[in-house]
Amino acid sequence: MRFVVLLMCVVVGLFSGGFARSAGAVELEAPAAAPAAAPAVVRPIVAYVPIEGEINPAKATYFKRALEQAKEKKVTHLLVHLTTPGGQLGAGMDMMNAALDVPKDAPRLIAFVDDHSLSAGSMIAYGHDEILVTPKAMLGDIGVITMSSDGKIEYLPEKIETVVRALLRNAAQNRGWNQAKLVKMTARTQDLYRFTLDGKDEYVIQDDLSAWLAAHPGVSTDSKVVVLGTDRLLSYTAREAVEAGMATALVNDLDAAYARLGVKAADVVDLSPSATEEMAWSLATIAPMLAALALLFIFLEFKVPLGGLWLIGAAAAGIGFFVCQFYMDLANYLEVTLIILGLVLIVVEFLVLPLAGMFAAAGFTLLLTGLILAFMPTATQFTPSAVGWSDTLKSAMTQASFAIAVVTAGTIAMLFALPKLALHTGLADAAAIDGTSAGSVEAAAVSLVGQRGVTRTLLRPGGQVDVAGQLFNAVTEQGDFIQAGAPVEVVAARFGELIVKPADGSVPADGSVPADGSVPADGSVPADGSGQV
Repeated sequence: MRFVVLLMCVVVGLFSGGFARSAGAVELEAPAAAPAAAPAVVRPIVAYVPIEGEINPAKATYFKRALEQAKEKKVTHLLVHLTTPGGQLGAGMDMMNAALDVPKDAPRLIAFVDDHSLSAGSMIAYGHDEILVTPKAMLGDIGVITMSSDGKIEYLPEKIETVVRALLRNAAQNRGWNQAKLVKMTARTQDLYRFTLDGKDEYVIQDDLSAWLAAHPGVSTDSKVVVLGTDRLLSYTAREAVEAGMATALVNDLDAAYARLGVKAADVVDLSPSATEEMAWSLATIAPMLAALALLFIFLEFKVPLGGLWLIGAAAAGIGFFVCQFYMDLANYLEVTLIILGLVLIVVEFLVLPLAGMFAAAGFTLLLTGLILAFMPTATQFTPSAVGWSDTLKSAMTQASFAIAVVTAGTIAMLFALPKLALHTGLADAAAIDGTSAGSVEAAAVSLVGQRGVTRTLLRPGGQVDVAGQLFNAVTEQGDFIQAGAPVEVVAARFGELIVKPADGSVPADGSVPADGSVPADGSVPADGSGQV
């Protein structure tokens, strides 16, 4: 019986196997699944940005430009090397906001501190996704202070500190740092508390205590521990920061930081400031003076020509000014156009087409407007609603006014000084001139008015004239040009120089004059062109 059952099982098995094979002959056999491909390894693209020294508007402009460059280059990680004792509050807040505006991981922002990054430096660091520190690094103490000229330090009022605390809260909420600890770096008038819940420490800043207790009704107020009291600001050594969760990790040096990111130093995109940018930072402190010198030199080129030397000086000062303001994101094509157009209108008014001062007024308005805009951030100069816009406008107007004042004072000083200098006469004349006025023009003005002389240089409209055998600086009454050797009449004296107008009479082709420098009453000169210069 068992044999019969076993035989039936074998028959059934053979039959079902044959059916399965025949079914497989009708339908295509499913191909064997290909082995899963290994995930592609994406190499990080790391860029490097150094922020060294005092935090100021120049560093803020550079940092924002570097962030834009990192996005353009599709950088995946941006390592920002911070070595700074702090600096200007506005610039620090600007840089922190710029960091917080970068979407998470696009690129991922990593602060690297190998020495110290205090005050505004720490503010900027906590706008990053990670903070890597070397063993000797320090972080914290974001005190909002002002320092007087005698070195006295005072804390700024609560109104300003409140804004800083709000910014730090925003950084904590967006970058994952502990909010209470971060706020205590600037909140000197508040206590920092610690509570222990289920074996885990919770930190609460005094401002948030009531709301925190309401959210944890089972916690007693008496269980709080004061970590840091009033008149104290939180700061960390490198190891303390890592242990407290206020830094990501300890690394030995910059190469170790690169290794942690999976790259070598040779593969890093260097976004360090260019030599031109560093030069612009150096010039930033004297930008108003550069603008003033450029304008003054242009004016002097027309008043006291020196063979183009004034124009060379004006070009150098002007280029220095605009390079400085461009890299500070303060000046662009608009400002350059307004200033140049203003200068052109002023020149037209005085040298080409006098129009009752209309061209001069319009030119001065354009010039002043261009200067003011050149001292205002390009991004917000036409946005009155921007934070701090009114203060920026006041500062810009002050600096532009300073430049105009320097031009005015410099012009008056030069007009008084030049008649006493012999050097400029040799540069302005093709031949040597031995005599100069002795600065007594104002005293002799009454006796000189109405007298006639002859121009020794081209008046455009400034130059030199010979009156009664003496050499004087002079400027034309209507701002027109008068050729060298032409007869002129003195109509007034002002600021150490004579005001002259063309006199009736012929002018010899060679521009020669009588040996004594005199000119006949009718303005004529000897027919034979006698005389020496």
